Amino acid sequence: MPKNCKHEKWCKDNFTNEIPIGRVEELYDFLQGKLPKNIEIKRPPHLSEAMAFKIIWFLQEQTQVLPDHFEKCQTCGSIYDTRQEGNITHCDICRKD
Repeated sequence: MPKNCKHEKWCKDNFTNEIPIGRVEELYDFLQGKLPKNIEIKRPPHLSEAMAFKIIWFLQEQTQVLPDHFEKCQTCGSIYDTRQEGNITHCDICRKD
């Protein structure tokens, strides 16, 4: 939910921390030009992995549209949920601690 929201009930209903990781992965793939089967676009985006995640980061930190517990592993590049696994920089598979 956005900080200091004047519409608390509406925001609670429409901005949730329960967005599934699959939806964030779908956005990440879409930004790289990998379209879901049900979407056809003549000119899909073709961003690098780094740029695609920068957009996700912006949606997390600046707009708070996405919750900020999704990260991109610095080793394998996968998206993971820090509430479920890993730490701030690596998923469980790549974590070395």
